[in-house]
Amino acid sequence: MSDLVASYDSDLTVNSRDGVLRLLINREAKRNALNDQVADAICTALATPPADARVVLLASAGSKVFCAGADLAVMTNTSTGLEQHEGRGGVRRIIVAMRTCPLPVVVRVQGLCLAGGVGIVLGADLAIAAESAQFGLPEISLGLWPFMVSVLLAQHTSPKIAMDLMLTGRRVAGPEALSLGLVSRVAPDSELDDEVDAVLAGLAAAAPLAASRGKAAFWELQSNQTSAALTAMQAQLTLLTQSLDAAEGISAFFGKRQPQWQGR
Repeated sequence: MSDLVASYDSDLTVNSRDGVLRLLINREAKRNALNDQVADAICTALATPPADARVVLLASAGSKVFCAGADLAVMTNTSTGLEQHEGRGGVRRIIVAMRTCPLPVVVRVQGLCLAGGVGIVLGADLAIAAESAQFGLPEISLGLWPFMVSVLLAQHTSPKIAMDLMLTGRRVAGPEALSLGLVSRVAPDSELDDEVDAVLAGLAAAAPLAASRGKAAFWELQSNQTSAALTAMQAQLTLLTQSLDAAEGISAFFGKRQPQWQGR
C-alpha cells in the first residue's frame, strides 16, 4: 500500500513507497494544465523529499493528456500585471526544482504533451513516453512563443529542429521525440507502466550518494546559466502577452475561432 504524504486541493497527490516519491497531477478536466498552486506544490515536494526516497516520479491522471502546459486562465484574469507575470513562472520554477532536487526525477508521458508540458519533460532527468504520446509547442497559434521551453530545447536538439518545432507548432509522436532527443525511452502503450516501474526500481536500488552528487555535477556542467536564462525568457513572455496579437490569440482559443492577427 502507498503511504499518502500530502494532497493539495486534490490537484496534486504525493505518495511515497519502496523508495519512490510519486507526484500525480490530478487535473484531468483541465488537461492537467499547471496552475500556480500545483506548481508550488510540486516544487515543495521536490525540495523536501522523504528521507527514505531514492527517486521521484512525476506523472498525471488520465490517458489523453500528460500536461497541456500552463493554465491559460492566468493570461486572462484580473490580477495585477506583477501577479500575472509571477503566475507565468510555474514551469520555470518546476524545471529549476527538478534540476536542483537531490533525487533523480523521472516523468511518465502519455497522450498529449504540449507547451510548458514539453518544458517539464525536458527539465526532468529521465522521460519515458508511450509510443502514442504526442509532443508539440502550439504557442505560435496563440500569438505567443515558448520562450522558457526554448532554453531547454536548445540543450536537447539542434537549432534547426528547435526552430522547426517552435515556428510550425507541429506535433511529433513518441518514436520521433526519442530520435530528436526529447525523451529518454519510448515504450508500447500497453508496456509503459512496466517500463516505468522497471526504471524506478533500478534507480531506487542505485547508490544514493553517487546518484545525487553525479546528477548535481552533470547539470552544473551542462549549463550554469539555465536558471538565469529561464528568468529572462519569462520576462520576454510577459512582454509578448502585452501585444494585441497575444490578446487576440488567447481570446480566439477560448472562443474556439480562428484568430485575426494584426502584427502588433
